[in-house]
Amino acid sequence: MKKILLSTFLLTTIFTNAQCYKSISFGGTHTVGLNTDGTLWGWGAGSYGQLGNINWTEPNAVQIGTVTNWAKVYTGVRNTFAIKNDGTLWGIGGNDNGSLGVNSSAQSFATFQQITTANNWVKVAPSYFFSLALKSDGTIWAWGQDNYNQTGNPPSSESQLVPIQVGTGTSWIDIATSTGETAFALKADGTLWGWGANTGYLLVAASSIYALNTPTQITSINTWNKMSVGAIHILAQKSDGTLWAWGSGPGRGVGEDINPGITPHQVSTDSWKSFSTGTSTSFGVKTDGTLWAWGLNTNGQLADGTSSTHHVPVQIGTDSNWDTVQARNFTTTMATKTDGSVYYWGRNYNGEFGNGTDYNAGYYTSPQLTPNICVNSLATPTFEQNVFKVYPNPVQNDLFIATQETQSYQIYSILGVKISEGIISVGNSIDCSNLTSGVYLLNLTNGLRNTSTQKILKQ
Repeated sequence: MKKILLSTFLLTTIFTNAQCYKSISFGGTHTVGLNTDGTLWGWGAGSYGQLGNINWTEPNAVQIGTVTNWAKVYTGVRNTFAIKNDGTLWGIGGNDNGSLGVNSSAQSFATFQQITTANNWVKVAPSYFFSLALKSDGTIWAWGQDNYNQTGNPPSSESQLVPIQVGTGTSWIDIATSTGETAFALKADGTLWGWGANTGYLLVAASSIYALNTPTQITSINTWNKMSVGAIHILAQKSDGTLWAWGSGPGRGVGEDINPGITPHQVSTDSWKSFSTGTSTSFGVKTDGTLWAWGLNTNGQLADGTSSTHHVPVQIGTDSNWDTVQARNFTTTMATKTDGSVYYWGRNYNGEFGNGTDYNAGYYTSPQLTPNICVNSLATPTFEQNVFKVYPNPVQNDLFIATQETQSYQIYSILGVKISEGIISVGNSIDCSNLTSGVYLLNLTNGLRNTSTQKILKQ
């Protein structure tokens, strides 16, 4: 009992003096947190302007600009992207090959620049020198480096300075980029598509094909719901929570005897709630809250206390309250626990840990608590604040709504992409049988134009 009370006291003391963020995004060498007041704060590498200045290191959190209406934030390697409450998209930092998408060849910007005048952006997936973005109408847009047709618009070119639509599809619901030159996207029907460089056989099991010019379906499976892409391997999750990998290298986590290629192989037999890929590494949090790692480990970057490369997952410590994990380029990784605490391991040369220290030449081979930063991971999402009764929830086929009037409805993906819409009258139901398994947002609007939103789970 004394030990429990002491731990609670220490945690309370740490969080009393900590800045707790609504969300945090890690880009490999810098982190940006979205505060509850709508401001952005960042730490780590800043020499390209990605933190709103040109300081080489920022070991403590600094405010990025003075705007107070940011809604989402996404970090690239050398830049930062953010979406405002009005749906407009902005970028700051490195602009190599036009990777900010602001119609300029300038190397960098230390103030936020608006990316087109569109106001329906919902997500950005930045790579090293190119980016993908998703709009609420289900379209994908790309810009930046285009040497392997990363923009999905052949012929290839050195750079694309402004966003260009990828194909004509309007049913995209999620996007991801590798740490190199490959792009992936997920459709509402659960199929996975890829284009760009075929590095490590990410796209095609043939060494003679070095790139795909346009989105091409990868495998015939139609139950995918999430993905994370490294340099030469990909992790993809099915709707049942299982994790699968293909490509090349130990970051796949499927053993040493599996040949490179696009055949998915399952990573253990467990269900996962969070996972992320580094360049040749992978990390995941199982549904039981335990943290696992696999892949290249020459500098101890897997945080298992060794320098041995692992071709299958190994557990990191014994704690069972891990919540999320984020990795990207280079050798630093960030993870959070369900109590909101934030941990880093690997390299802290640029102040990546946000704990007031920098220029550390060595590697931290176990998770290190950053005591002055936390994330409000248990905050109630705004879409749950104005609810109505739906049943059954989880739903398999027909979803009924406790309503006394005819209302219009829209079903959105968790990212805000519209999946379907229609009219629901008293006593009728919404057919959800065609939805893939996962979480959705149901929006209702009555005759007085009053709107309510509820989260639903499709089984």
